[in-house]
Amino acid sequence: MKKIGFIGYGSMSRMIADKLLEQEKIADEMVLVSTRTNGEKTETLRKRYPNVSFQSPEELAKQCGLIFICVPPMAVKETLTKINPFLQENAHVVSIAAGMTLDRLHAWTNRQITRYIPTLTSETGIGISLVVHSERVAEDSKKRLEGYLSAFSKVKNICESDIDAASNLTSSSPGFIAAIFEEFAQSAVRNSSLTKEEAFEFLIHSLLGTGKLLLEKQMTFEETLQRVATKGGITAEGAEVIQNAMPGVFDELFARTGKKYAEIKEAVRP
Repeated sequence: MKKIGFIGYGSMSRMIADKLLEQEKIADEMVLVSTRTNGEKTETLRKRYPNVSFQSPEELAKQCGLIFICVPPMAVKETLTKINPFLQENAHVVSIAAGMTLDRLHAWTNRQITRYIPTLTSETGIGISLVVHSERVAEDSKKRLEGYLSAFSKVKNICESDIDAASNLTSSSPGFIAAIFEEFAQSAVRNSSLTKEEAFEFLIHSLLGTGKLLLEKQMTFEETLQRVATKGGITAEGAEVIQNAMPGVFDELFARTGKKYAEIKEAVRP
C-alpha cells in the first residue's frame, strides 16, 4: 500500500492521522510526518505508534504516494514548491488549506491534487468531509482517499465554487455554534440565578439531544420548531425574536468570511 505523509502536524493533521490509525485503516509503518515543531503532541504520537517515521518534507515526498499538506494557507506555496521536485510520478497531494484553489495549487505542482476541508467534529466520528478533486485525479486515487476519510466522517464531493460557503457550515460551524451558545448561556446567567456551569450543562445536553433527533428521526429544523413551539406559546415567542434578528447576523457572517477567503486568495499569488 502507498505510504501516507503529513506535512504539518497541527490540530487537523493530528485528527486525521489519529482517526486513520485508531480505525486501523493504515498501519503506523505506513505513516511519515514532517513538522517544524517537536513537542508533546509529536511525542504522544511516537509513544502510541512507534513505527511512525519523522522525515524532512523532501524525504517524505520521495517515499509517499498520498500526502496531506496541513500547513497554513500562506505556507502552502512554499511547501509545494519545495517538495515538487521530489514527488513520485503518481503522487496524490491533498491540501486542507482554506482559500487555496485547484488552479493555484496546480501552478505549483502537476501531480494529482485534491482539496479537502476537514472538521473538528470528526474527532467524535461525526462530521462532513468536503472534497474537491481536480480533473487529474485518477478514479482509484479518489476511491482510496474517500475510503480513508469515510472511516471517521461522511464524505461529500462538492463544486469548488461552493467550498467557501460549505466550509462555514462544516469546518467553521463548531466555532460559530460555540460562539452563539456561549452568548445564550451568558444571557441565561444574567437573567436568572443559574450558574454558568449549570447553563452550559443544560445547553450542551439540549444540543446533543437536538442533533440526535435531527439525524435519527430525520427531522428538519422547521419540523423540530413545530414540535417544540406551540402557536402563541413561550417557545414561539422566543423563536420569533431569533427569526427576526438572525438573518442579518448570518448574512453578515457570510459576507465577512467571504471577504476573508478573497483576501487569502489575493495574498497568495501563483
